[in-house]
Amino acid sequence: MKELLLKILRFLFPWLFSKESTNHKSYSISYQKKSLLTNAEKEFYNKLKKIETLGDYKVIPQVNLACIIHKDSNYRYRNELFRNIDFGIFDSNFQVLLLIELNDSSHNLKSRKKRDIKINEILHWANIPIIRFYTSYPNEEKYVVQRVLSKIQSDLSKEE
Repeated sequence: MKELLLKILRFLFPWLFSKESTNHKSYSISYQKKSLLTNAEKEFYNKLKKIETLGDYKVIPQVNLACIIHKDSNYRYRNELFRNIDFGIFDSNFQVLLLIELNDSSHNLKSRKKRDIKINEILHWANIPIIRFYTSYPNEEKYVVQRVLSKIQSDLSKEE
């Protein structure tokens, strides 16, 4: 029984049993600050900021789903909510109106596609709209602003 338990532990936690885990000199950890947004996200954010001048809206970058969605479930874990969405459009009371993803080529990867499907499911059940823009297109400011405002107004009229 003890051997079986040890095998299971080795399988689940291999790093606990590796020689490297006891030799702290064999690896190092480094932390370095980085920008909140990529260059493409910064450029897109500057276009989105125009929306704040056209209504009572707030543009917030890097919105974590766990901050705007409450998971009501028998399951203890909320791992799927610990994902960031590129931008959120909020009203003056910080209620989410719309989420925006800026998709680059990384969204063509199988793992990203699975992530995007899961996000779509979560947002559907939470009744939070999302739109996606693609970095492979020019995304001119006028087009971005019009599309975002159109989506917000469309969704607000559905609620009434």
